[in-house]
Amino acid sequence: MSTDAGKRGPYAPSRRRREQIAQAVLDIVDELGHERVTTALVAERSGTPEATVLYHFPTKDHLLIAALELVDQRLAEETGALSESPAFDIEAFRDSTSETEPRMRLQMAIRGQAGTRGHPAAEFYRHRLEQGIEIFTRVIRRRQQEGLAHPGIDPVDAARQFYALWDGLGEMALLGMEFDQTQALIDGFRRITGANWMEARDRMMGDDIGL
Repeated sequence: MSTDAGKRGPYAPSRRRREQIAQAVLDIVDELGHERVTTALVAERSGTPEATVLYHFPTKDHLLIAALELVDQRLAEETGALSESPAFDIEAFRDSTSETEPRMRLQMAIRGQAGTRGHPAAEFYRHRLEQGIEIFTRVIRRRQQEGLAHPGIDPVDAARQFYALWDGLGEMALLGMEFDQTQALIDGFRRITGANWMEARDRMMGDDIGL
């Protein structure tokens, strides 16, 4: 046991330092916007030498991506999204989609770089997309087992459609189109998964047997 702890020991301070730096970046984004992030300011906010910041994150884009990774990590922990059979709690989902405008603008800025070969945003968004589709595939499969989603839909295709809907509605909201983004997402999820059809079927069956 002590041997294992010794092996892990050298990595723990480094991980904590990276999270500390990422949190400083996120704080700056929330307060000033991603455009104002600099390695000098991040070093000052995190209490870390600028050389150490650059050692962990060699460019500003690496710093911004680290902030987004921290947001994703915390969201996954709060919602239990990485469990074997994640649930879909409507209220938790409402909380998870209430992103601040500075964070949404950061996401759009980094996503715009994802098409550039070799850019760190490309790997980040590919992984984010694959993980998001995998999570919602498991969500939809669980709902099918619980009778809350249509049994005939392909969970992977439905997850792709929902993820695309989420991204698209987020961009619309960021560009100033006025609508309830969260409600639109919930309504879209219900249509894509056939939840409305399942509920209508259950009501009809209930009427037929006099419930």
